[in-house]
Amino acid sequence: MPVHTDLPPTASAAALAHAAVLRGLEEVQAYRLEAAMQHFSQAITHDPQHVDAWVHLGRGFLRLENWANAAMCMETALALQPGHAWAQHGLAFARYNSGQREEALALIDEVCARTPDSAMWQLRAYMHSQTNPDPRRTLEVYRDWGRRFADPLTLKARPLPPRSRDPQRRLKVGYVSADLRRHSIAFFIAPVFEHHDPQQVEVHVYSVGPRDEFTDRMQAHVPHWHDVAPLSEDALCRLIRSHGIDILIDLSGHTEGNRLLTFAERAAPIQLTWLGFMHPLGMKAMDYRFVDGALAPPGHDAFYSERLFHLNCMTTYAPPDSPLCESLPMQRKGHPTLISLNSSTKLTNEMLAVWARILALRPDAQLIIMVKERTPELAQAHMLPRVQAAGMPLDRVFVMHQQPLDHFMELGHIADIALDTSPVCGGTTTLHALWMGLSIVTLDAERGVDAATALTLRGLGFGGEVAQDVDGYVQAALRLMDDPERLLAQRLGARERMRRSFLMDYGQHTRDLEKAFRLMWLNWLRGDHRSLTTATELEPWLQATRTAA
Repeated sequence: MPVHTDLPPTASAAALAHAAVLRGLEEVQAYRLEAAMQHFSQAITHDPQHVDAWVHLGRGFLRLENWANAAMCMETALALQPGHAWAQHGLAFARYNSGQREEALALIDEVCARTPDSAMWQLRAYMHSQTNPDPRRTLEVYRDWGRRFADPLTLKARPLPPRSRDPQRRLKVGYVSADLRRHSIAFFIAPVFEHHDPQQVEVHVYSVGPRDEFTDRMQAHVPHWHDVAPLSEDALCRLIRSHGIDILIDLSGHTEGNRLLTFAERAAPIQLTWLGFMHPLGMKAMDYRFVDGALAPPGHDAFYSERLFHLNCMTTYAPPDSPLCESLPMQRKGHPTLISLNSSTKLTNEMLAVWARILALRPDAQLIIMVKERTPELAQAHMLPRVQAAGMPLDRVFVMHQQPLDHFMELGHIADIALDTSPVCGGTTTLHALWMGLSIVTLDAERGVDAATALTLRGLGFGGEVAQDVDGYVQAALRLMDDPERLLAQRLGARERMRRSFLMDYGQHTRDLEKAFRLMWLNWLRGDHRSLTTATELEPWLQATRTAA
């Protein structure tokens, strides 16, 4: 229930509350969330009717994935000021992540209809695309955002500075990301930074997020690293232009901290998106998207706002250091243990019902559900009512709060099989599960982003089972639990097979990227888009471009 009082604050109390909010916002800018939330709480102590303090405290709880407390703060703000746009925005996100999706969608649609704010429309597109797997609908909602916020900036963009048109010169390549830290992006991009050929590309990184030890390790392999978080979109665009970047790569998409509006202002002649976000961005200034034939087979071009440029393989994977459990937990414990490793935002009520069917058909099986909440108490409060509503046996389902990476990577010591989610499946989590030696059960899907786990298992040729429907998913889980020899063989052989696969051939993957950059450059010089795959032979195009020049 909302918490507020009708007693008006004194002038001094209101001033103290305002000052505390300002201090809290400074801490947010410095990525010190705990300190920020303390200041917001102090503001509320001074003035319980301070609407902005309630909203900012709620946003802090959203960052902590504490959906219940976030919703309480936003409801209190709305009780004090009905129709407060940011309170409705935060409440929509909290309810969405608590499984109240229809109510959340109605709320975000209502607030966006009267609020022309880019972040709100990005959240609207995200929530709709995660709920409705129709790729045409996904493209439509992201184009709604692009038409309102990105495309008008592109129409007004200043002309690009002139540059050498030498088809073979070393290209200046820039990467923009808010996630160059202990984040899933690091497991994909760190090997690229390490293996780039300095004779082919001059690499610049524009980091717009916080730093940690992962950042330090990545920066050691980058000749030009720029920490640019304080810069506005326009200032960042001017900086990138001053460096003469030829090809600019977005690694965030519509995720937190993105700088898509910098791309909208046309910071570089060639702009592409990769890794950070698998849905279309919906903006005209993003020229390309890196894909591979599995993620985007023929016919999928119509589902994207960007031109699809095909790599041999879209990504590589650098696993975290972690010990492998070389025995099956089920043989040690006497019963199979299933585990859900994906973000709790991907856990629909329909998926929970499917898992309930599996547990009903295998009465000795246990299920661990890992959620994003950061304490055991919050995890239990968030998930147990949903587990109970799904009809699961409470004595065989265990809810686990979010774990540090080193602990997360040891979950293969207690689980035998990973259950993937649908319609939104695992990405980095799938690769981590395979590295732990877990077998995975997943559902196939039409959109590449929803079929990422299925595509990974097919591409590797091992790792679990891909089901075509819910019944097949249930039967696949039962088959794997009945086949401990297969589970053990998968566990013991997974790491070596992954090391020998395309996922860990870092040098070849980076050469493929650099060839893609060269082909994009030749496209730009010619003023066309004829080369859209690294299967293209490069030399004839180089010769043709030299002759035309």
